[in-house]
Amino acid sequence: MTKILENLLSLRCYKRDQFMKRLRNLLISAITISSIFIPSVISKAEEKIEVIPLIQSTKGLGGKKISYPKWKQAELRFFKVIIPVGGKTPIHTHPAPMVVHLAQGNLKHTRGENINIFSSKQSFIESNNGEEHFVENIGNEPAILYVVAASVVGMPTTINK
Repeated sequence: MTKILENLLSLRCYKRDQFMKRLRNLLISAITISSIFIPSVISKAEEKIEVIPLIQSTKGLGGKKISYPKWKQAELRFFKVIIPVGGKTPIHTHPAPMVVHLAQGNLKHTRGENINIFSSKQSFIESNNGEEHFVENIGNEPAILYVVAASVVGMPTTINK
C-alpha cells in the first residue's frame, strides 16, 4: 500500500510539474506575442491628427468675390456628381458659392474665353457672383466630383441658361 501511495504522489508531482511547465510556456508565449502588438497600439494612439488645408479663397474661379445669400435659413449641401465620358453640362450659373473637388477624371471648365483644365485630386471654388459657364468631361473615365454649396433653403444650386 505504501508503494501505491508513493507512486500516486510521484505521479501527482509529475503532473503538477508538467502543468506548471506548460503554464510557464504559455505565459512566456503570451508576453512575447503581446510585446509585438502593444507597441503598435501605443504608436497608433500617439499619432497626431493632421488637418491639411486643401483650398481657401475669397474669390471664385472667375476672380469674382464670394458672398453668401442673405435671405431665409442657411443650408449646406454636399453632392457627388458623376459626369460620363464626353458628358457636358448646360451653360449655367450658381446663386450660392461652392467648393468643387474632382476625385476622378479630367474636366474642362469654360467661362467665356477663360478655360481651366482640372485633373483628378484637384479642387476649385465657384463664386455665386461668377458668370455663365459649363463643364465637360475630357477624360477616358467618368468624372467624379464632390461639391459643397453654402446656400439657403429653397434656393436652386444651379440655374441653367
